[in-house]
Amino acid sequence: MNFSWYRDLYRIGSVAGAKAVVVRVTLAVGIPLIGGVLLGHPAAGVAGGATALFVTLSDIGTTRAVRLGTMFAGWLAIVVGATLGHLLSGTPYGRETIVLLCALVAGWASGSHPGIAAVTRFFAIAAAAGAGMHFTDPDVLLSLLVAGVTAFLAAVLVWKIFGIPSDDNVMDWHAGVRRAFSGADAGFRYTLCYGAAAALSLFAATWLGVQDPYWATLAVLMVMRREGIASLELTIHYAVGTIVGVVVAAEILRWVEQPLVLAVLATLLAAFVRIGVAINPSLGFMAFTMFLLLIVSIILVTAGVAPHLMEARIYDVTVGCLLALAGTLAATYPRFSRAST
Repeated sequence: MNFSWYRDLYRIGSVAGAKAVVVRVTLAVGIPLIGGVLLGHPAAGVAGGATALFVTLSDIGTTRAVRLGTMFAGWLAIVVGATLGHLLSGTPYGRETIVLLCALVAGWASGSHPGIAAVTRFFAIAAAAGAGMHFTDPDVLLSLLVAGVTAFLAAVLVWKIFGIPSDDNVMDWHAGVRRAFSGADAGFRYTLCYGAAAALSLFAATWLGVQDPYWATLAVLMVMRREGIASLELTIHYAVGTIVGVVVAAEILRWVEQPLVLAVLATLLAAFVRIGVAINPSLGFMAFTMFLLLIVSIILVTAGVAPHLMEARIYDVTVGCLLALAGTLAATYPRFSRAST
């Protein structure tokens, strides 16, 4: 399988680069996540840790200014998306509507600038998480602010010590915005398939017995891609990594239920996400899925709820991955067929 374009986008390039990633993500994610648990606000810590990881993953560009700008755009998209999901989830068909609209935006912009594509996808993911998790701790907003600050400070510190990492993404933002508005390299077909798969996942609770449909929705939003024949290959890699991540996380949660220990393990997994993606897509998504499951389990354990719902999570995520695979096939099948012949 030829993932050269994918490796070029996510490559780290050196041992020093890998060390920089570990230090940076550990600081960015660990401060709000572990700090929130220690201060008795686990839900706020979870929201902050997840936000910090997504903001760090938004680091795309050739200069410090562009990278910080993309990270700020990612942080803003996460805050706005999560807020919209939280506010609209209680209205009739509110969560379906907001997830569908955000997924359509992300699908339409997916072929533009890599930074814009990442930011709009995180916008949709945050909306789905906000609609599904219903954060009630008032300190969540403060934690989101802290997460943005720690992500930016960790980036600046690591760049000062290790230097700015290389990046071949030379497209300027003006061209990227124009491509995003025009739906370049995505088009109506992929956009509709992406939005439909995300929206359908929310109805899986009724049709397929999914316990928490937002897990299936998150799987669709994270897994589905639009890069032609490589998209199918990557979708399979992402799906395998996601499902294996649920299985491994379930085994960890059989033995570990202390919130602080889970927060530390989740921080270490977050540090490996970027390295894992650079090595192999499956590894990166396995670590990312484990990170999400462990931080959600922190909230459950703190609330006195046993987090042993992994069989349901495996089912939910598998449904989401199958919907993502079906959506990918529906969006790319004619091109796939022509490429095969």
